[in-house]
Amino acid sequence: MLKERKNLRKVIAVAICLAGSVTMFAQETGVVINGVTWATRNVGAPGTFAASPESSGMFYQWNRPTAWATTGNVTGWDSSNPTGTTWETVNDPSPAGWHVPTKTDFDKLLDATKVDYLWTNVNGINGGRFTDKTTGNSIFLPAVGDRGDYYEGSLFGAGVTGYYWSSANIDSNNAYILSFRSDFAIFGAGYKVFGYSIRTVKDGSTGINEVSVDKENATVTGYFDILGRKLTEEPTKGIYIIQYDNGKTKKIMK
Repeated sequence: MLKERKNLRKVIAVAICLAGSVTMFAQETGVVINGVTWATRNVGAPGTFAASPESSGMFYQWNRPTAWATTGNVTGWDSSNPTGTTWETVNDPSPAGWHVPTKTDFDKLLDATKVDYLWTNVNGINGGRFTDKTTGNSIFLPAVGDRGDYYEGSLFGAGVTGYYWSSANIDSNNAYILSFRSDFAIFGAGYKVFGYSIRTVKDGSTGINEVSVDKENATVTGYFDILGRKLTEEPTKGIYIIQYDNGKTKKIMK
């Protein structure tokens, strides 16, 4: 009888460990808000998600895959200005199947006619909640602040402001970011050399139904097949769609 009880306790202990592992490593399925599938958690170490929606994750400089801590001091801060005109796939720290949002993705998230913004607190963490007015689906983005290029990447604004990268370039020094605090949420400019948070969107989740040939002064941000699935590179033949950072798309036939 005693041996059976010991074995039972072992089985229960193993089951608890396995249950914890399932929770910890659960697959991210995302939440659809205004037609875009957003991850429910920030990017943590490269290729991984943070443990929970309110977890800070890691900071990243624009178009760089190196992760920086969101607390304490750091060493080896890179003060050189990031190069490139789009966030290259090889430098994208997003987990497989996800990518840094485009300008179009954030435009949809900030569409006040379809999405509500609310400054709130989850488990003691300040942040912004974005809720789809039609479905009620929502995501919470913690206000992690940032690491500025001053004083070797010092921390600023934790708990007060959230800054989240997009893949869209502005100029040699700036790229578009989502910025929010208690009284607003806007899409503006952020210094590429600063460290900001990343909340990813699912590959192929951006709406591309409205096809347009207007691509004036625009940079290519993605290639999609006719079913809306994101491709890893531009096809050499067939029918596909190009997406630009100005929100326009173009149908191509080769």
